[in-house]
Amino acid sequence: MDNWNILLESRDDGFTTATILEVPDCQISDETKQGAVEKVQKLLKQRLAQAEIIQIPAPIQPVTPENPLMKFAGIFQDDPDFMEIMEEIRAERGLDKI
Repeated sequence: MDNWNILLESRDDGFTTATILEVPDCQISDETKQGAVEKVQKLLKQRLAQAEIIQIPAPIQPVTPENPLMKFAGIFQDDPDFMEIMEEIRAERGLDKI
């Protein structure tokens, strides 16, 4: 037996509305909370008696967001001025000896 989530809402007119959250159009009102729960359970049983729940496989491709900085990757690869600047930076940091 599966558990269903029921939203109970008190209305201004004193009635209670019970809504099955997994089936939002399965909703009913009654003068008492207990009555609303019982009625919505009965409504759900009637609906499920005429229905079938099945599962189907759905291939889901994970969405990996692209790093926004990747659009700049390699833009200076053929720029001789950039290569000169990088050599100077390496020399200043002592990385030219590695």
